Amino acid sequence: MKKLFIPAFTLLLAFSALSQDRPRYSCGDEAVAFDGNDLVSYYENTSVQAGSESYKLEHDGLTLLFTTNANREKFKANPDKYLPAYGGWCAIALASGTLARPDFNHYKVQDGKLLFFEVKAFFNGKTAWEKDPDINKIVADKKYNEIFGN
Repeated sequence: MKKLFIPAFTLLLAFSALSQDRPRYSCGDEAVAFDGNDLVSYYENTSVQAGSESYKLEHDGLTLLFTTNANREKFKANPDKYLPAYGGWCAIALASGTLARPDFNHYKVQDGKLLFFEVKAFFNGKTAWEKDPDINKIVADKKYNEIFGN
């Protein structure tokens, strides 16, 4: 059986073309972003906190919910601090060259940035990331820039 050979640059071009149709954020078409979790709470609490419609904010095409007015104001004062890295896409999948929607309850803060990870069957993205977080971050940063042009 003859093996099919596809040059790496061809795959990269195909991946880039497909990703141009993707939303910048992993939750682009949903009514409430990041499953309604308060982005500030990922930094300040030991567990994820569900936001409230009472503290809703529209930002960059996203509807965000917060647990308190104070958290909403913290976000408004410095959105780049609280928005997740890679638009909320799974960090380890991105390091592998794909875009995957994460489970917004599986996360870590690394170098001051919120990272999300997918969990599927016997795969835990956070566990895979932790095997070499510094290298994974370098690779994920590069892939994100290739896809979204940052």
